[in-house]
Amino acid sequence: MAGDVAFGGEAADTREKIMHATYAALRKHGYAGISISRLAAEADLSKSSFYHHFDGKDDILLSFAEYTIEEFNRGFDTESTGDPIEDLYAFLNILVGVHPTERDSRDAVERMGIWLELRSQAIHDSAFREQFTETTDRYIEQLTGIIEAGVEQGAFRDVDAEQTAIFLLTTVEGVFVTATTRTDDLRPVIWEAMEAYIDSHLISDSVRPVEGYQFGDTANSRDSRPGRWTARRPTGQPYASRDTLEKNLREPGDDGTE
Repeated sequence: MAGDVAFGGEAADTREKIMHATYAALRKHGYAGISISRLAAEADLSKSSFYHHFDGKDDILLSFAEYTIEEFNRGFDTESTGDPIEDLYAFLNILVGVHPTERDSRDAVERMGIWLELRSQAIHDSAFREQFTETTDRYIEQLTGIIEAGVEQGAFRDVDAEQTAIFLLTTVEGVFVTATTRTDDLRPVIWEAMEAYIDSHLISDSVRPVEGYQFGDTANSRDSRPGRWTARRPTGQPYASRDTLEKNLREPGDDGTE
């Protein structure tokens, strides 16, 4: 799940340079238009460099799926505070593409589209199915850990952490589908429902308001009962709010071949 994972910055080595080039090529041409020639041109490397590190195009794309979670982990580690409530919201915000440090909505939707297009290959390709099962399970494991920590600390109710993680992550995957296949953006509606679920079914009644539980400068004060934590949301959300969302996921061009 790519979410709002950033692929910017300077590549540390040839492998990472190839991963950056893969992302750029997928944005321009889509899965069907990817070729080693196009990847080599995007990375300004020889084709032999690609074959030195990978067995072929599918090996590169499978490695790219793995790379996305590595990038997500780097981004989440930066934002993690160790507070389970804040970490839960940071985790979900980054995936859905509304994190206050990343507000380029079109870029977030493009990344979702790339992830979804690659994952669709798993319908007929067992190698992709195995890779995306493993990758998604790692997201579930991370989210389960956050929820378990919250239960232990009394911030969350005594819920089945893994079941809750699977439910929330499946909802996020639905966000990817709607954000990349509709002409409008339903993320505000979905996010509000997720927030309501977290606030009413996950956040413990015993948690008292704590200064600093805030993303941005405003809070959603839907529930202000004394002694109850109030769910927070980031300010400046890059939502289109059901208005037409222009999604040019790749530049038009001819299909690439080897």
